[in-house]
Amino acid sequence: MFFQVKNPWKTLREKHVMSDAYGVEICKMKQKLMSIHHTWHMCAGENLEERRVTLVFRNLTLHEKCSVFVYEAPYPHEDDDTDTSDLKPLLYMKSTDVFGFDIKIYDPETDELFGRMSKDVAKEILVSVDSYCLTVKPGVDVAFMTALALMWDYAMTDIKNS
Repeated sequence: MFFQVKNPWKTLREKHVMSDAYGVEICKMKQKLMSIHHTWHMCAGENLEERRVTLVFRNLTLHEKCSVFVYEAPYPHEDDDTDTSDLKPLLYMKSTDVFGFDIKIYDPETDELFGRMSKDVAKEILVSVDSYCLTVKPGVDVAFMTALALMWDYAMTDIKNS
């Protein structure tokens, strides 16, 4: 499966648009600027303005775990306040190596593994191209897991550079 990610708006707030092999836009991933914790949103729907997922990195000293909150309809607008107090994390993402290049996405209650992503660091250093390997459990939405893994990588890059 092939996905392409573009950053069409070179703005202060990081925005990335993921599209499929035919160029159809699937979702928009963006960083929330004014937040206590490093927070990223995934938006989809009409004009990619409905917030579907929020990633919250709560432990800023270790950078190794984040909560994934998934919204149900009616979806909040992308610019609405982020309030996850009444939401329970649907998934957790956790780094499985020291550098954060290998992560797993799992259910917080059952520890059931839904996906694992690893980044080819050698390729990034040698040819300046991001290359990922994503392994997903059968029946799990590959585009959704890809977007989660990319948001993790963008957030980790942002945290390390700040």
